[in-house]
Formats: sequence, C-alpha cells, structure tokens
Amino acid sequence: MNRPIDEDRPAPAPPVSPDLVVADAPPSVAEYITLRRACGLGDRTEEAARRGLARGLYTVCLRQDGNLIGMGRVVGDGGCFAQIVDIAVHPDWQQRGLGRRIVSRLMNWCQTALPESCYLSLIADPAGVGLYKAAGFVARPPEAPGMGLTLTGRAAGGNGTTGH
Repeated sequence: MNRPIDEDRPAPAPPVSPDLVVADAPPSVAEYITLRRACGLGDRTEEAARRGLARGLYTVCLRQDGNLIGMGRVVGDGGCFAQIVDIAVHPDWQQRGLGRRIVSRLMNWCQTALPESCYLSLIADPAGVGLYKAAGFVARPPEAPGMGLTLTGRAAGGNGTTGH
C-alpha cells in the first residue's frame, strides 16, 4: 500500500559512506571559515582562524570525498584548563552520529593527553546539550555562571566587545 509523503518531515539521512576519513589535523583556514558559516557558528576573520588553528591542542576533522564535513577542537594551556570548541557538522551531514563521533574522539584524546585535574569546559548550543551531557559535562550552577565576549570593532574605534 502506498502511503502519502509527509512533505513537512525531512527525508531520512542516508548512511555515512565507508569512505569517511577521520583526520587528526586542522583544516585549512578557508575550510574552517566555510564550515563554521554553514553551521551557523560565529564568523572568524582569516587572521583569527590562522592563529587559532595553529595553536590548538588537538583537532579532529571528518572528510567525505576530500571535503570537510565535520570538525572539533581542543584548545587551552594543556595543563590546568582546556576547552572543547568548534564542534561542527555540515547541515547536509547532520543526524548521522557524526557529532557524537567527533566528541568521543576529542574526549578520548583529553583523557589520555591532559593531566588529572585539568578543567575541561565548553559552551553548548541548546541542540548539543544532550550530546555533551552524555560525554559527562554538567551545566554551570547559577551562582557561578559561565560568561564570555568576542572582541570586535577595535579598528573602528568601538569599545571592542560584543556579548557573543
């Protein structure tokens, strides 16, 4: 029996190809900026991306047919503090467990490469909260909230900050 197609429901994602390549190396600056933009993450200048990618502690990239489709990074001082950042899976490749795969690989690296007592943190988008809770992260308590700012507009004479 034929059933009507529910046009409001997205088609199921096809399986990930066995040709998926997992690489422990940063992407190019252009790939990084492009993937962040495609995933709705904040823009970074080429200079910021170049510096940041060169100074990360660990990066994992997922590639399909040579194209960057996912990534995640660990940044920090490598001793007392580290932060998981840039967890991104291209929208065309989401809902296939790739984010979980990236976080798992990052966590494995952290468990083996960082010293005991290192404080590992991240900033979660609402859609990623369950993923990060499953990896062992807990929300900051209201009496000790996380905070942040992004440096902007310094050359234009502004105060150089924005709240996100």
